[in-house]
Amino acid sequence: MERRILVLVNANAGQGNVSRNLYEIVRLLSENGCEVTIYPIIPSSGLTSETIIERKGKDFESILVCGGDGTMNHAINSLAKNNLDIPIGYLPFGSTNDFAKTLYRRDHVSVRDVCRHVLAGRTKKYDIGAFNDRYFNYVACFGAFTKVSYTTPRDMKNALGYGAYVLNLIGMIPEDINYVRHVRFTHDGIKEEGDFLAGFVSNSISVAGIRNPLIGDSEIDDGYFELTMIQHPENPLDAAGLGGELLAGTGEDRFVRQWRVKSLQMEFDEDTPWTMDGETGRNYRRVNIEVVPKKISIYTDR
Repeated sequence: MERRILVLVNANAGQGNVSRNLYEIVRLLSENGCEVTIYPIIPSSGLTSETIIERKGKDFESILVCGGDGTMNHAINSLAKNNLDIPIGYLPFGSTNDFAKTLYRRDHVSVRDVCRHVLAGRTKKYDIGAFNDRYFNYVACFGAFTKVSYTTPRDMKNALGYGAYVLNLIGMIPEDINYVRHVRFTHDGIKEEGDFLAGFVSNSISVAGIRNPLIGDSEIDDGYFELTMIQHPENPLDAAGLGGELLAGTGEDRFVRQWRVKSLQMEFDEDTPWTMDGETGRNYRRVNIEVVPKKISIYTDR
């Protein structure tokens, strides 16, 4: 009996390379005994990862997501909320592909490689994060520069790829370096408080395309996420220096605090926007984050 595979295609991801590779994806899977069903992601027509998986997911033995980290976020939210244990493959076509860099431990992975992973059937279960009423794959963050992923214009991303994020980030430095939030937070029962420029809860070796030594040892199945809090600089000179360090993927220890956490509660004095997996989120004054161990099965060679 042929293995039935649901292929979700976000043709708008990254620089639009999904469409150019779609025939090769279908050919590789079909020639190796798979029955392939393709659904395009078209939110304006009600075709989202959530709705497609909720309606059709149980009809398939495997799901292959072709898109960016945001597409993957929507897919795992549907699997988790509907308690579906269907192995998922990820063929990254976004501009930064942070989650893919962590999953595959390299910057680029080919169509042939990912299809080979799916066909071989080797899976691993990995951790996701529960954030109030939804889930995230590899990062939830607030504060300065965190909106770069969803404020960068699509036509700019299509033309420049990752370079578009860098240019957008440079433009944000003068305004965002003055961002500050007073935060009271508790991680695994330990209480902390302070003024912060930004905060990241991550399960990735790369965030916004930047590899940082602080999170370089992250593993997606160890039961922990990394909490990184960047303290607000005390004077304009420190602020200017920190902006350059953030852009370069570094940061001095006097500004950066980090913990490995399984649970986290945060409280803000005002509504605070959050970003999850590069997607714009909502504003929150209180957040509760928990690691959900080994919730999703994914095809990989590791």
